[in-house]
Amino acid sequence: MPGIGIIGTGWGARIQVPAFRSAGLNVVALVGSQAAKTAQIAGELGVPWHGENWRDLIAHPQVDVVSIVTPPALHCEMTLAALEAGKHVVCEKPTALDAGEADMMLKAALAHPDLFTLIDHELRFLPAMRHARDLIAQGRIGTVRHAELRSVNSSRSDLKRPWNWWSDALQGGGVLGAIGSHQIDLLRYLIGDEVSAASGTTHTFVNERSDATGQARPVTADDYMAATLRFVHGASAVIMATTVATHDEPNSVTIYGSAGALRFFDGKLWHNPGSGFVDVTPPHSRSFPAGIVGDFPQGTVYLGAALVAALAGDVRALDPAATFADGLASQRVLDAIRAGAGR
Repeated sequence: MPGIGIIGTGWGARIQVPAFRSAGLNVVALVGSQAAKTAQIAGELGVPWHGENWRDLIAHPQVDVVSIVTPPALHCEMTLAALEAGKHVVCEKPTALDAGEADMMLKAALAHPDLFTLIDHELRFLPAMRHARDLIAQGRIGTVRHAELRSVNSSRSDLKRPWNWWSDALQGGGVLGAIGSHQIDLLRYLIGDEVSAASGTTHTFVNERSDATGQARPVTADDYMAATLRFVHGASAVIMATTVATHDEPNSVTIYGSAGALRFFDGKLWHNPGSGFVDVTPPHSRSFPAGIVGDFPQGTVYLGAALVAALAGDVRALDPAATFADGLASQRVLDAIRAGAGR
């Protein structure tokens, strides 16, 4: 089994460890910034090696793939080090702090063509998304005219939730990078086109949180964003994401064309040829371990399976993946939105 090392004890431990294991990857190492917490999590999950120095994980002889699940401010440095050590890389989104760093990462990836370098846009691997892309390419909704993507959740609505890197713009926190990057990449993937112009707004509704010591600290990262995108071939899109709603809603993607529409909502894909929406969701081809529920966790299982296949020689298994070139393209859009919003 290919060995993977995970840098990060949040999403990396909670979702990636069980998802990647179920796909056939051997999770051999885990690193976190807090030694005691990392040791406890590694013990609970049965990860054989743990530490707090990410460079030690990269050097681990059984680690073939490095999964970087850290604040974006660390992505570039960690990626360059992993590639230099001859390790495949799966990097969390957003790609980096800005397009300059993303460009450095792409150049490093191109200098190591024998290594897989992916941005963790796992929704690309869901059967429903791959089917949606095929339907659009086949002209089943005609020419794409416009799209609307919404992400509404309450994950940061609790005012008692402590300040952490997610509250800090300098570390790459905020909903634009966390969710907007997914929305931008997904649109590029589904309609097969590039963003030619982007504008939008970001806002911080919760301006202050207490850190782990109880000290009040300013929140500089956005918890709400909305943006309008224009694509090279004429399509437009509106994307919106919030983490401070009072309730959660399923993520939604609706793409309208000259001959119909497609909608992804609550895990299902719907096709409207002009006479009403019909469920066209393809069945899942994989089973999921306990706790792996929802679009992103399930997409992580499919991503892991693609990595296993690619490492075994089937490089086409990673065809849906977001490359570092995709990461740079999306980062440029994020930068344009931030610039227009005065961030």
